[in-house]
Amino acid sequence: MQGVLPLALALALPAPSEDPIPGMLDEVDARRLKADVEQLVSFHTRSSFADTTSDATGIGAARRWLEAELRGISEVTGGRLQVSTQRFSVSIRGREVEMVNVVGFLPGTEVEATGRSYLVSGHYDSRARNGMDGESFAPGADDDASGTAVVLELARVMAGREYPANLYFLCVAGEEQGLFGATHFAEWCVAEGVEVDGMITNDIVGGIEGGNGVVDDVTIRCFSRAEDGMHSPSRELARALRSSAERYVDDARVELIFRLDRFGRGGDHKPFDDRGMPAVRLTEANENYARQHQDVREEDGVRYGDLPEFVSGPYMAKVARVNAACLAELALAPAMPEPPRMRAAVSYDTQLSWAPVPGAAGYEVVWRKTTEPYWAGSLRLAPDVEVLESRRGRRELVRATVETVTADSYFFGVRAVSASGHRSRVAYPERP
Repeated sequence: MQGVLPLALALALPAPSEDPIPGMLDEVDARRLKADVEQLVSFHTRSSFADTTSDATGIGAARRWLEAELRGISEVTGGRLQVSTQRFSVSIRGREVEMVNVVGFLPGTEVEATGRSYLVSGHYDSRARNGMDGESFAPGADDDASGTAVVLELARVMAGREYPANLYFLCVAGEEQGLFGATHFAEWCVAEGVEVDGMITNDIVGGIEGGNGVVDDVTIRCFSRAEDGMHSPSRELARALRSSAERYVDDARVELIFRLDRFGRGGDHKPFDDRGMPAVRLTEANENYARQHQDVREEDGVRYGDLPEFVSGPYMAKVARVNAACLAELALAPAMPEPPRMRAAVSYDTQLSWAPVPGAAGYEVVWRKTTEPYWAGSLRLAPDVEVLESRRGRRELVRATVETVTADSYFFGVRAVSASGHRSRVAYPERP
């Protein structure tokens, strides 16, 4: 195998003292997550049509509280977390509504403000059964105070550390009426030229008891779209998230769902995926529809309504740790390689080559059978660079040969690895 170090000399996973991720995950606080959900519920309704002037109730009070929380985190981190709001107007059934996204931006140490960036979001608006009702009690504890609380907790545990890449912590508005806040931010990213290498939305991530009666406090579903059912930047982000979770969060199980979202429904990752940015959605294992988009009431012994008592702090903590593991690993890793070239026709072996990645201490070639959902095989490589001279100029390449594994039966990809063992998303050939 060309350019391959023996296993004992290959890039080792970092020792705990070298890797900040385990300590970061230990700081996630289930009680604080539950308290944040209860605080958001206390605003009575966070409907897009609710009052914006009161300091005690309505969506205006909720977003000002969120902004104050992020600014408090900024103060603790010496101002490193930059807090801002995005204000914009939309028309909903003839009604003009001002919406506000609340944004925390943590600049990377090795990129420009528009450089490689990772986004995490939750939507802070809620709704009653009638989506145009701005007055009725709409607690929205699971949908989506849970996801918003996760974003706040991630900002608390991540903003005090440094990462080569940028991080955005987003509390977006208007999801219930049409993904307005997420769409506005995605369009802003396109207009500003922000290089979004990954976006995770957390929506309905607090419940452990489904409407089918099944209790599952371990599984987290991860939705991602791929037009051919197998390959896309979003699908590779999903695989990276699952891989990071397996490495760092041993009490959670990430289940990849190979579709954009729940059947006939949508989420805030869609506007990013629509614009070619890798984006996934995290959601609890079993939803309870009696607790979504319902007026709070009791009928025939069944309690309806999205109340905080149905949301689990420990489960949200697992979700937060899964988010943090993925976001931190990607932000600490080198950039993803460009799509590698592959030579494998009429061969028992598979050869790959790609341009070197700045800052990469090594690479990992991965492969899986065409019928397998996850990368199964891997080969760690030293960062040996070969210089080629041709009539087209000078090129630098990293090469690898995977012996006795034929591309007729396997898909292949490559990811860059940092000196501390953190891995980028997988890049795959144009004909994987």
